Amino acid sequence: MTAYSSDFAETAFPEMNPADWPHKPVFVQAGSNTKVLGVDRNRPVPLGVPFKVESSLFEGKVLLRFRNAKSDDPSAHSEYFKGGKRLMQTVIQGRFKRPIKMSDIYVGSVFPRTLAGAPPPTMAKIMDAVISRIAPGLVMDLSSENPKVIALLAGTAQTMSIDSPGEEPDITLPVIRENVAWSLGISVATESKRRKILGNPTKAASYEFDTTSIYTFHTYDEAMDYGRGTMRIPLYGEYDIKPMIGHQPLSLTATTQDGDVLYDLLIWHESLSELAGL
Repeated sequence: MTAYSSDFAETAFPEMNPADWPHKPVFVQAGSNTKVLGVDRNRPVPLGVPFKVESSLFEGKVLLRFRNAKSDDPSAHSEYFKGGKRLMQTVIQGRFKRPIKMSDIYVGSVFPRTLAGAPPPTMAKIMDAVISRIAPGLVMDLSSENPKVIALLAGTAQTMSIDSPGEEPDITLPVIRENVAWSLGISVATESKRRKILGNPTKAASYEFDTTSIYTFHTYDEAMDYGRGTMRIPLYGEYDIKPMIGHQPLSLTATTQDGDVLYDLLIWHESLSELAGL
């Protein structure tokens, strides 16, 4: 499959000195195909509080929390991560601008250039297994010219809610309830059933995102630590992925197979500042 990837020439290392980054040690900015209301593309998006996004495919709002990065709402940040193993949270809420099959929206990280170095085969196999537990239907391609680690959005989110406008959940709440059965049917009434069915491209092709409902996708991760640039591997510990990625950002990207963008957010780590000459 093809997948959208930001133009690296348009996403050079941020001009802002890392010492001034408000969310050290990361700088999160919108990709070229995503608009963030009230935020210039060369400035960081908020962390810990919702912000509005719009693309050719989607309009809505996003909430990002990274355990090991500074937040714009420190008290809510501390409360969310207190006593748990979660390392990040993403909540996406909004409406689609055109109907689209659920088998056509993938989410994850895509890279504009080849990786600096793929992990050893054994480590790659372990990483694949770890991510597959989080994201059924995983596509893990670390060796092509446009590497990607992506999976179907509707099958990846830990919880998903489909609501009439005005009835959607508050995305700042720590818990968002599953609410899809009334729209998609009893066969996907629970989180586990929905993730199993909608994580399978063949089965997900029978379902569609409409343009009238408000969709909420709540995802959290206990493996990927964006603040440290590491992945927690069972029986291994922390694996530093920054040398593997090279001089380019991680991303949180949702895209169709043809490259239409739901949202695209680029995550730079301050460790790259030396390579950028800052």
